[in-house]
Amino acid sequence: MDTIFSYQEFVRLSHEGNIKFEKIKFPKNTELISLSSDRDNYVYLIIEGFVSISMTPTSKSIYTILGKGSFVNYYSLFQRNVYNFDFKTISPCLIYKYSFKDLEYFLSMFPENFGFQFFIMRDLARHSFFKSLFSEYSSVNKLELSFANIAKLHGIPFEKNRVILPKEMRTSVIAAYSNLSKSSFYKQLMQLKEEGKIQKHDNRWVVNNKDLYDYTKNRLLDV
Repeated sequence: MDTIFSYQEFVRLSHEGNIKFEKIKFPKNTELISLSSDRDNYVYLIIEGFVSISMTPTSKSIYTILGKGSFVNYYSLFQRNVYNFDFKTISPCLIYKYSFKDLEYFLSMFPENFGFQFFIMRDLARHSFFKSLFSEYSSVNKLELSFANIAKLHGIPFEKNRVILPKEMRTSVIAAYSNLSKSSFYKQLMQLKEEGKIQKHDNRWVVNNKDLYDYTKNRLLDV
């Protein structure tokens, strides 16, 4: 079912339906939506790269990280004038830009396309759910949870019972996602390394966990 309503299928059908879009390349560390008119009128589909979400433009923490196949600014379809989210590329990105009007037409005028709505919302809800788990964890375990969340979202099965993170998931990105103080972050980082739960491979983080390994394998099967 996921493959029927994948982002690749969305793009293919939108092309068939002559739904207009703009193809844009963004460099790293670029604000994705800088104009209020864009925020109120467009949705952005990530084709390549990663985009971080922060709750405000001045926030130093990262709420979550969206990757290939995710829609950025999708919630503004339901509520206009949502200005508290900041979207920033953490890698070079290829983005497809769709107008609200065209996207609403594509999703509502063709009943067979309505399934895309569920899978788009499910992807976004997964990010919110993972972040909500922070409220149930003590601060001493939040870095381990951060690695687990990012592994579930973007990790790739590496070796048996090990998951490797994309190179874009740098230490600074993980620190911003964890929202820990600098001292707490590095204390927990050292502890996780000493316990053998994380390690570096070719300058990329590896998480040693069988459940995460199984999760990422199943996630990739659904793509």
